[in-house]
Amino acid sequence: MAIQKLVLDTFDDDDYELIAIHSSLPSYRLAFLLNKALNLALFRKKEDINFKYDNIVANFPIYQYRDHLQYNTYHLLGNKFTIKIASKKDASEGLFAVKEDSYVTKYLIPELKNVDYFLKINTETSTFLSKPQLAKILDISQVITAYNVEYATLKSKNNLIFE
Repeated sequence: MAIQKLVLDTFDDDDYELIAIHSSLPSYRLAFLLNKALNLALFRKKEDINFKYDNIVANFPIYQYRDHLQYNTYHLLGNKFTIKIASKKDASEGLFAVKEDSYVTKYLIPELKNVDYFLKINTETSTFLSKPQLAKILDISQVITAYNVEYATLKSKNNLIFE
């Protein structure tokens, strides 16, 4: 009886560009400005990206646009999720007792904690260049900075797989 062996080396990673965006804008406002600058139609998906950490469920917003003419798919992802956790005990006893609340922040990509958003561009063609899009993003006055990220070096790149 012959033994069959499957070689999985032929499968490549997804081919996509990843742009890190630093901005203090809310996600819906950034999506609007990206739509204007890049001539896109990003829309908020009905379900966010959810990750469970111990007793916290973190919800990261996701916006999507499929460009059927250029065969590209754009995803705008939030990187930070902050939740307020109420303390059960009082900070001080007495007349002016105050409850101390603490905040917990979770990240979609923990290696890049300073990044506020990611623009993931899935490409089906090898001729796609992200430099013109990056230049247009940098022209948005509310964007502090933006740059390409080499996703292959990220430890948590599997968090970017959501479809």
